[in-house]
Amino acid sequence: MLPPGVEMDVVPTLSDEHFAERAVDAEVLLVGHRSIGTRELSLAPRLRFVQRVGTGYENLDRAALRERGVVAAYTPGANAVPVAEHTILLMLAVLKRFRTAESATRANKWPGVDLLSAGIGDLDGKAVGLVGFGATGRAVAEQLGGFGVSIRYTARHRVDPEVEAALGVGYLPLGELLGWANIVSLHVPLTDDTYHLMGEADFAQMRPGSVLINTSRGDVVDEHALRAALESGHVAAAGLDVIEHEVAGGNPFADLSQVLVTPHIAGASNGSVARIMQMALVNLSRYLQGEAPLNQVPGTELAATAVGR
Repeated sequence: MLPPGVEMDVVPTLSDEHFAERAVDAEVLLVGHRSIGTRELSLAPRLRFVQRVGTGYENLDRAALRERGVVAAYTPGANAVPVAEHTILLMLAVLKRFRTAESATRANKWPGVDLLSAGIGDLDGKAVGLVGFGATGRAVAEQLGGFGVSIRYTARHRVDPEVEAALGVGYLPLGELLGWANIVSLHVPLTDDTYHLMGEADFAQMRPGSVLINTSRGDVVDEHALRAALESGHVAAAGLDVIEHEVAGGNPFADLSQVLVTPHIAGASNGSVARIMQMALVNLSRYLQGEAPLNQVPGTELAATAVGR
C-alpha cells in the first residue's frame, strides 16, 4: 500500500529504546497510541509530518508539534460504523446479562431461572441518550433505528433540523439528557473539556437504574465516581470498551458482575483498520507531493507551510 520509493520501518514495540533507534532518521511518523511530545520530537530531528493512525489525537502534544513546525493529521470517522456496532452490542449484552449467562452456562450451571429473577432487560422501548454526536454518535443513532428506542443527543453544537429528522433524534442539554435516558452512551473525544466529563454529580443526575456505555475514551469517566454509583445501585450496569489505565492498570471493575469490559476493540474491525490505513497513506502521498494533509489536528495547522519536500 506504500507509495513508490517510500521505505517504512516498523517499530516492533513501544519501548523508548526502539523508538530512539528508529526515529533518528525519520521524516514521517505513523503513530498509534504512542505519545509524541517534546522528548520524542528531540529524538527525531528530521521529522516534518506525524500521521496519527486512529480517530483521536490526545497522545499528540500539539503545542510541541507547532513549536517544531511539524504538521499532524488523524483519521476521523474511519471506524464509526464498527464502534457503533460494538456500542449496541454492549447495550444488549448488559441488558440481557450476557456475561453472567454465558460464563455460568459454560460452567454447566444453566442459570435461566436466576437470571429471569434478577431481571433480563429489553432494548425495545428504552430512552437512549448519546453524549456527543459526531460520526460515531450519528452511526449509533442510525443503527438503533430498528430497535424501537427513543433517542436524544447532546453536543457542543446542535445539528441541523434536517439531520435530526432523518435520524429520528432530538436534542437535550447534558443535565436533562442524563435524567431522561435509560441508557447513556458516550461518544466524545478526549480533550481538556471532556476529561472526567462523567463525575459524581453527573452520575447523580442519571435516571435511577440506568446504564452507562462508553466506547470513546476511558478518561472521559471518573472511575471512582462510576464505581460508587454502581455499588449504590443508582447506576444499574455499565458496558465499557475503554478504561482509564488500560493493560497496565488492569480491569478496575473485574469484581462487579454488572459491568462488562472489552479490551478497546470497538473500532478494530478488519474493514476499519483498512480504511484507517488508506486514509493515512493518502496523507502520506499528499505530503510527498508537497500538499497539505487532510484532517489536520487542530492546533497544528499553523505548521502547514512546513509540508513539502
